[in-house]
Amino acid sequence: MYEFKPEWQIALDDLCDRVVTIRDSVGEAWPYHCEPGTEEWDTTEDGDWCGGHWVECLRIAGELLGRQDLLDEAEERTERLRTYLERDDMFRAHRFYYSAARQYAWTSRTKYRTLALAAAWAVRSMAMEANGAMPIGTEVQVRSTQVFGREKVCVDNVHPNLCLDWWAHRQTGDSTFIEGARRHLDLTARDFINDDGSTVEFIDYDPETGAPGPHYTLLGAHDDSCWSRGQAWAVAGYLRAWEELGDARYLNIGSRLLGYWIGQTGPQGVPPWDFKDPALLTDPDAVALDTSASAVVVEQLARMAIRDTRDREARRVVGHLTPMVDGLLAHLTGRDDPSGLPPGILRNGCFNGPRKYADHSELIWGTAYLLFALYYLRTGRVVE
Repeated sequence: MYEFKPEWQIALDDLCDRVVTIRDSVGEAWPYHCEPGTEEWDTTEDGDWCGGHWVECLRIAGELLGRQDLLDEAEERTERLRTYLERDDMFRAHRFYYSAARQYAWTSRTKYRTLALAAAWAVRSMAMEANGAMPIGTEVQVRSTQVFGREKVCVDNVHPNLCLDWWAHRQTGDSTFIEGARRHLDLTARDFINDDGSTVEFIDYDPETGAPGPHYTLLGAHDDSCWSRGQAWAVAGYLRAWEELGDARYLNIGSRLLGYWIGQTGPQGVPPWDFKDPALLTDPDAVALDTSASAVVVEQLARMAIRDTRDREARRVVGHLTPMVDGLLAHLTGRDDPSGLPPGILRNGCFNGPRKYADHSELIWGTAYLLFALYYLRTGRVVE
């Protein structure tokens, strides 16, 4: 279904080397974003929402480069994240899935399984009883934003909130994880997806009745816009649900969401930061892109590509993988890059468009998802 091309191998090698460069630059801190050309990383003390992504970057680089020091650091940083198990934050699922769950798969150390399962139960317990919606939480951690609450639900949550559900169900067989995930997926399909296949970002729900309020945005251009990274989480979340459950409904939803995306971007799929930014009508060349959004989608397509499936629609969806990878690599600095930048930098990530915060940047999660995708395609496996 795909050919692992020589230029993909070069990109994978460069990304691994970039992980080492970033690690040497940030030391004990956690990388967040970097303005290309400065080599000065904005860092956090606790990993913020993407600390688990950095752990998995270190693990993959350690495996592929044969560097035990990187593997040891991945374990050490997983232990440092343990402190945040009780934080009421939807991103605990990402934080502990990419750290503890994958460390358990890699090391077989029971303590990591226990930690990941504790996180899975903690996140699952956040669901609203009235409608099954998974909220962002009262302590959600994303620098540059100040929105909290158990009544607030965002389109992202079909991916960050649910990734530990899939893993925990495989580990325990407990149907609570599947039933809960389905409730949230079905609510999101009903309330967040527009007729044209675009998505809205936020809805507040009445915790007692489960009734939705008006939709609005935090990271999009306007309340009726379509923030591209939110669309990416939705694409990846529904395609992942199909991967886990084999339910054609979720494949069809993910396919429709991706169809909207490709219709806006063309086959290479690197989107503007918001698909409905009014500036696209007046000065499209001035609108920031978000390569990290494309990387989220590519990572999920890569997961599907290494599956042996005969499903016609799934194979059609995976057909978007190669041009989307190539589209992303056009934004990855290469060896002897004309820009003078070192290789392995994924440029043109947009963290927070409305605030113009890190809106033309190297974003650690963009790097992570592209690295994950190429790793899956190169090795033919996902460590989980």
